[in-house]
Amino acid sequence: MQINRAFPQIVPIMATMLTLAACGGPAPRAGESRPSAPPAASVPMPLPPRAATAPRPVPTVRPSTTPDWRDLPLPAGDWIWTARAGGSEARFGPAGQPPIAILACDRAAGVVRVALPADPAQAQQAPTRPATIATSTSTATFVAEPQAIDAVSTLAISLPSAHRMLDAMAFSRGRFRVEIGGLPSVVLPSWSEVGRVVEDCRG
Repeated sequence: MQINRAFPQIVPIMATMLTLAACGGPAPRAGESRPSAPPAASVPMPLPPRAATAPRPVPTVRPSTTPDWRDLPLPAGDWIWTARAGGSEARFGPAGQPPIAILACDRAAGVVRVALPADPAQAQQAPTRPATIATSTSTATFVAEPQAIDAVSTLAISLPSAHRMLDAMAFSRGRFRVEIGGLPSVVLPSWSEVGRVVEDCRG
C-alpha cells in the first residue's frame, strides 16, 4: 500500500527526465565523438580603395635671363659723318674718344664696311670671324675680317653697296646690333648718318 501511494509522485519526475533526454539527443557511444558543426562560410573582405595617383608635375619653363637687345640702353656717343676721297664714312662714339663702330664706304670696291675696332694682335689671331647683324626687321650672319680703316685696326663685315641689310640698318626702328666673334656686341642707333653712308656708296 505504501508503494501505490508514492507512484503518483514519481510519474511526473520520470516524464521530465525523459523530455530532457529527448532534447539532448542520443548520447555518443564510447570512443565516438560528436560531429562538429560545419564552418561558417567566410565573407570576402572588401579591398581598400586605391589611392588617387597624383598628377605629374608640369615642368616650369624659366624665362630667359638674357635681356632683349632691343631693350638695352644705347651707348653714349654720336654718329659723325665725314666725306673722304674714296667714299664717306660715319663713326660712332663719345666725342674725343676712339670710335665704338665705323661705317665706311669703299667706292672702288663697291662695298660698305661695318667695322668694330679691335686690338691688332687680337684681330690677326683668326683670319675670319663669325658675325651677325640684327635689325628690327631682319637678322643675318656674315664673316668679319681684319681691316685697317684710316689707321684704325678693326674687324669688318664687308657688304656689297646694294645689299638689303644696309637698308634694314638704315630704317631699323631706333637701333641695330652688330656682333663679331671675340668682341663685345654693340647696339647702335640707326640715325641718318647710317643711310647717308649707304646712299653715298650707291651714288
